[in-house]
This record gives sequence, C-alpha cells and structure tokens, in this order.
Amino acid sequence: MPAPLRVGIVGCGNVALNFHVPAYQAEPDRFTITALADTTPERLELGRTGTGLTPEQVHGDPLDLIARDDVDVIDVCTPQHLHRDLVVAAAAAGKHILCEKPLAATPADAAAMVRAADEAGVVLGVVHNYLFFPEIIAARELIDDGAIGEVRTVTVDMLGVVDSPGAAGYRPRWRHDPAAAGGGVLMDMLHGVYLAEHFLDEPVERVSAYVDAATPGDAVEGLALCRLESARRAALVNIGWGFGPGGIRINGSKGRMVLRYRDEGTIPWAPFEAMALTTESGTETVGLPPGQELGPLVADALRITVADFADAVAAGRAPAGSGRAALRTLEATVAAYASAALGRSVDIPLPPDGPVHRQGVIGLAELDIPATSSVRTRGLFGLTPNGS
Repeated sequence: MPAPLRVGIVGCGNVALNFHVPAYQAEPDRFTITALADTTPERLELGRTGTGLTPEQVHGDPLDLIARDDVDVIDVCTPQHLHRDLVVAAAAAGKHILCEKPLAATPADAAAMVRAADEAGVVLGVVHNYLFFPEIIAARELIDDGAIGEVRTVTVDMLGVVDSPGAAGYRPRWRHDPAAAGGGVLMDMLHGVYLAEHFLDEPVERVSAYVDAATPGDAVEGLALCRLESARRAALVNIGWGFGPGGIRINGSKGRMVLRYRDEGTIPWAPFEAMALTTESGTETVGLPPGQELGPLVADALRITVADFADAVAAGRAPAGSGRAALRTLEATVAAYASAALGRSVDIPLPPDGPVHRQGVIGLAELDIPATSSVRTRGLFGLTPNGS
C-alpha cells in the first residue's frame, strides 16, 4: 500500500473543521494532515488545536503552505472567489488538489483552474459529495441495470434549503454577496445541478430559468427554477431557501423512480425515507435503510469523497467530481442566471469571451438586460431598475 497522502488544508471554516478534517482522520491509511492555512488567526488556531498540529505547521499565508515539501495534496476550503489563485499556485507546485464546490465564482476562473491542473499533470477533484449518498448510488445503479429503460426526464426539488451562515470569524453573510459567492441559493446548492446531469447521463447543452430574491432587497436569489436540456433529455432543478418541498423523480421509457425524504423535505436536511420503483409490473419499494440525519450523512459522504480522490490519485484517473465536470456544472448554473435576466434559453458552454463567462453574475451588467426583466426590477446581482 502506498504511503498516505500528506494534506494541507487552506481555509479553516465550518466545512473544513466539521467535515474535511474528520474525513481525512477517518482514512489514516490514505491521508495524514500535515499543514493548515487561514488568514483569520482565530480560525487558524481553532484548526490547529483540533488537528494537533504544531505552530510551525500552520500558516497565515496560504502560499507558505503550498510551498511546503511535506504536502502532496492541497485541500481548498475557502469561499469560491478565492479558489483560482490557490488552485493555480498549487498546480504549479505539483500538488494534487481537492477543492470545495463550487469550483469558482466565475466560469473563466474555473476554466483556468482546470487548464492549470491539466498542464501540470495533477489531479483536480471537486467536492460533489452528494454523488455518494446511498440512495443516489442505488438510483444510478438501477438506471444502469435498465430498470426504467432510457431516462427521459429528471426532476430535482430542493425548495427547503437552510440558509446557513458562514464562520463567525470571517464574513457570516458572504454567501449573499454576488461578487464573492457568484450567486445565491442555486450557486450554494448546485448539488442539484450535478445530480440532475448525473441521472440524465448526458451533458447539459441549454438552460432556462426563473430566479427571485427570498427577501426584498437581497442582492442574490433565494429561489431558482431551472430547466436543463441535453441532446435528448431534460431536467427540472428547483432550489430555494425556505420550507418548500424536496425530492427526486426520474422518468424513463419503461418506468419511473421517486426518491422521498422525511416530511417531503430537502436533502440533506431531511433524511432519505423511501424509493419507489414503478414499472409495468407495478410499484415496489426499493430495499434501502432509512437515511441518516444531516451531520452523519454529510460526514460519511465526504469520507467516501476523499477516499475516491485518493484512489484517483493512485490510479491516475479522474475522481467522481472532476474539475472538468465541475466546470460544466458551474457553467450551467451561471447560464441559469443569464437566462433569468435575459428571458430566454442560454446555450452552454458559454462564449469564453463573453462577460458572463469572464465575470459570472457580475457580467450581467454588460448584457442588454430588458428593463422589464424581473432580475433587473428586483435589483439582483448588482443590476438596477433604471439600468444605470
């Protein structure tokens, strides 16, 4: 068995300390944490004491961590608008990279990160951990076995998302800043976008969407209703902060599957309840145990995510959440914002010289957004009702 990969974690926020650190610690044959970095001293010290590292193993400057000789993998757990420079520097230093989702706040940054990893010959993985939820694995296996024939449509409802603040030592409301987050609830929960494409099993080519703020005056959307079209299939992805319904429905040429969660709620806050498989023979309940509560569910899925990443590094293959797949997911998400603003479908990939590819939602200001656009009239993403 190869020696454990030596991991340096950049960013000591909630997701890093509550989930990434325990995931690595649960896989001691694959990983050992050798360094941490964070620009916020109190978060850095919290991470240091939680991992048992020495003061010499922690850094206020992430570039000092990337330069260390005793680090093989850089785990990037910062807000997404900071990802590009860190990933490009890590790739240049010959480090493999695991990056939190979304890959970046703008498609241009994400494309630069994928390109840097390819040129350096290092593995770039992204935390698309919902792929490893037990019911998602089971549903994909049934599709692969032909249980419902050819997939035609997928619906992912996640309308009961909890608007969780960030770490208190940084900026708890950074996810409501379009420049930092790249969007609102859809960007934060683009898990729904990659799950839809995962079940469609075809790359998304066109996107149309409606978005609205959850609270009047908010700069980002709290509701997103999206249609994702591939060459022959389509998905509906509906995501919102609040108390709306959740669940997944997959329709095929020979049957359908319905994944239900407690009180018709949204994963991962509502545990998985049951999966119904309907064919011409009738309806049966797929034999899966009830799902876990939020904490254990995400912890287990992240442990499997990092284990898959280690196996990908060892085998020289792409991980389940590859950088290239994450770039496509990000483009579909940003295309949804452009569609909602323009009032029409948007093709992906986005034109690389276009403002939305280069700047994400901030680039909408350079497009000819109609004065009647609901995105403009509600003042989302920095747009103003009068167009100035």
